[in-house]
Amino acid sequence: MIIQVASKADIERFIAFPHQLYAGDHCYVPQPNFLMRKLLSQRRNPFFQHSEAAYFLALGSEGQTLGRIAAIHNRAHLDAYQDGTGFFGFFDAVNDVAVAKALLDAAADWLRMRGLSRIAGPENFTTNDAVGILAEGFECPPVVLMPYNFPYYARLLEGYGLKPWQDLYSYYCEHAALPADLYAKAAALEARLQQRGILVRPIDFKRYDADIDAFRQAYNAANIGGWGFLPLNEAEFRHMAADLRQLVSAENVWLAEREGHLIAYALAVPDYNQAFIKMPRGRLLPWGWWHLLAAKRRINGVRIMILGVLPQFRRLGIDWLLYARIAGHARRHGITWGEACYVMDTNGPMKKMMAALGGRVIKRYQVFEGEI
Repeated sequence: MIIQVASKADIERFIAFPHQLYAGDHCYVPQPNFLMRKLLSQRRNPFFQHSEAAYFLALGSEGQTLGRIAAIHNRAHLDAYQDGTGFFGFFDAVNDVAVAKALLDAAADWLRMRGLSRIAGPENFTTNDAVGILAEGFECPPVVLMPYNFPYYARLLEGYGLKPWQDLYSYYCEHAALPADLYAKAAALEARLQQRGILVRPIDFKRYDADIDAFRQAYNAANIGGWGFLPLNEAEFRHMAADLRQLVSAENVWLAEREGHLIAYALAVPDYNQAFIKMPRGRLLPWGWWHLLAAKRRINGVRIMILGVLPQFRRLGIDWLLYARIAGHARRHGITWGEACYVMDTNGPMKKMMAALGGRVIKRYQVFEGEI
């Protein structure tokens, strides 16, 4: 039986299901329940200022939860691409094709009622959120804000008739494997860039609002034309930035400027999943806070989350300098490895940079699509 989420109790059940499904899986990281409530809230998430979503649960004969899914009507995507595509996200299910079909049917029916003709996902609202299912790399826990699932998920989606649409990769880099000349080359590049009037600095929390406004404009400009990209409006970017500010120090965010204009950026987030994995069922109480604080002190990895350079300033070595700044800060704080994600299969320059930095593919993700 499929039910549409309609109450606070239903939302709590929707949030709790992955904790049940993956119980005992050593790679599963429970996302904090309070963060999931905020993400799913139509009152608190600015995504719902322009779009809508519905959440569904699959229930067994004895009332047990067997799966969940969100149907997502992203009007910003439709305005930009005019492709009749709706999305599904937050997909989790037991290993049963019939359950997956019922969930996907519910999402497809909801989208079809809104005049849409295609379905794609998983995409947890937008490409700026968690995207895809894990297709390779099941032996490693996900880094912060990345998805995780059982290997059978691809079979469930393909069994519904969906086909792979886009491959995305995570690259693993160890500090010990970085090029020996990383910092010397970065210093030489910085000297040349300064002659062009280009300066690199960490974000300034004392003028945070101004930096965030400039960051949003550069982020949107650098990503135009990228697969599935949608520019973030001011409310959406500030919502994201407010969450990230709780997770990063100034030297996790690097900005490149020329004549006072932001032309490049990089963001690396400590892998808080190393702390979240210690929280039972995503709960902070009664012992979650203790586990979180204790584990936070032992984090030894970082997720390189976003890096972008405006098109007219590419091929100058700014990206190399930004990576060196991230690596130097990580080394000073006991961080020994990083994971860069997502990297699209079609992003040749980024893949080349990852290879130059000694990175190797550690995980592959897939987004699926189909007609409805």
